[in-house]
Amino acid sequence: MHQTACTVFDCSDPAAPRPVAGFALDADGDGLLGYGKRYVLQEDAFALDPLHLPLGVAPQRVRRRRDGSFGVLSDAGPNAWGVRLTSSINRKYGRAQPVTPVDWFVHCWQFGSGCLGFSAHHSMLPQAGPGPQPLSRLDARQAIAIEALTGDADAELDEEAVRLFFPGASLGGVRPKTVVLHEGLEYIAKFSRLDDRFDVPAVEYATLRLAHAAGIDVPDFELVTLGRHSVLLVARFDRTVDGRRIHYLSANSLIDIDQVEPEHYRSRYSYAGIAETLRPLDDHAQADSHALFRRMVFNILVGNVDDHMRNHAVLMGLDGRYRLSPAFDLLPHLDAAYLPQSIGVGSDGAASTLGNALSQCARFLLKQNEAQQIIDEVRTALSSWPQVFAESGVTRTDIRLLRPCFDQVGQA
Repeated sequence: MHQTACTVFDCSDPAAPRPVAGFALDADGDGLLGYGKRYVLQEDAFALDPLHLPLGVAPQRVRRRRDGSFGVLSDAGPNAWGVRLTSSINRKYGRAQPVTPVDWFVHCWQFGSGCLGFSAHHSMLPQAGPGPQPLSRLDARQAIAIEALTGDADAELDEEAVRLFFPGASLGGVRPKTVVLHEGLEYIAKFSRLDDRFDVPAVEYATLRLAHAAGIDVPDFELVTLGRHSVLLVARFDRTVDGRRIHYLSANSLIDIDQVEPEHYRSRYSYAGIAETLRPLDDHAQADSHALFRRMVFNILVGNVDDHMRNHAVLMGLDGRYRLSPAFDLLPHLDAAYLPQSIGVGSDGAASTLGNALSQCARFLLKQNEAQQIIDEVRTALSSWPQVFAESGVTRTDIRLLRPCFDQVGQA
């Protein structure tokens, strides 16, 4: 029997989850969400999505997107990678595969982004599953096993691999990853794929170094080697040092445009659109608007054209207000020389040029000279990118391969 209804929990304190709302699929495949009457009366109750699911006892429609997602609820669950890993684990133990969206929510095991958890009924706490394992448990054999799974969905994982990679089944994205404990904190460990054309973990590590030098807020990160395999470790910014979980909302949910039309890239479906939509929820709106402009310029200059709405997010503070999250998934793409950005940049839509970035700088609360100064600062930080890449362990072959991604760094 497949699940068509569930209870959504706030797992900010993972030791004491509290029921927040009920969610159920309707006959058309969309959803209905209703906050609990007791929950909305609590002093610290918060809306799961302050723009599209405000607090209230009346049921609210949650539209199912074309990709099958349900806004903020799906931010907490798996997609491409998590689905593949979950399927592999369930196949190994002869368990039924999730079918409905609610099945997948209940299989989230609380390791997805943010603080939300799910269970079949309000009287049942969300399943925690085996917790993250120490980084020391990872070895070259496990790196090979997870890489093999990216090329063959039927690749088998042994018992040790299942324990290590189980938390990764709740994570989104297409890159193979899991959650590990490193120096007492949760980190996401990101691995290679069999079809990678360069050493992606090492290149992402180098790109994060450049981002930090360019004044961009990034999580703590580290590169480790398992045998011949690079593994990137990125600290979870949706976790606190005392183990609490922070509510997370992707820009995809914040902007909430399902069918993107060309004009949207010049308006709401853009970096400036994120800044403007976040502004009423953010007590540091000017600083976050400037930070978004800096990230946009950085992504243009490093050839990161995979800057889609799921690769931007906001985090809720204890006061219920939101801030821009640290930057993540920063990586040059080999096709950047002829592709636009994934979201809008300026008056020319998603065109990946600095002139386009400057064209709407006022939407980021920047004057033209202020915006130009940010561009100059980012350019200066990127001017030594080959040296930073070499110091980060990126091979000369990969540096040569990636050089076209940085063509705009030296252009007048």
